[in-house]
Amino acid sequence: MLVRFCLRRRDADSHSPQGVFQAAIELRDAGQLEPYEEEWLERDLGWLRMHLPSPDCLRDEGNHRAICWFKPGARQAIDKVRGIVALRETRGIVVQMVTTADPGTVLYEDKWQVVAKPLRRQAARSRRTRRHT
Repeated sequence: MLVRFCLRRRDADSHSPQGVFQAAIELRDAGQLEPYEEEWLERDLGWLRMHLPSPDCLRDEGNHRAICWFKPGARQAIDKVRGIVALRETRGIVVQMVTTADPGTVLYEDKWQVVAKPLRRQAARSRRTRRHT
């Protein structure tokens, strides 16, 4: 199973739940973090930048709906993301861990992650399901 950490709110581009990285960076950029929280975020993001490739396909025209998923073997990266999740949760923001066996159309894959465009009918079904939970 692939795993992703996200918020309940929808991302304007992907129309999927907003990823925890983007949400944490928004907090930082809005000046809403204490200095120690900003240091915590930068430490974990720095580790991820050094060890996790940033797929070029995310910047390609037409891939605005693409989202990233961790593979089960990405334990170290997932641990760093859990640190970012903890930071968000100290602010009272709920972060969900979502799993899937079928992320949609795969655009990129490496040993730790998959980048995929969700199928539109999957996204619609997912939205309906989450509204009732």
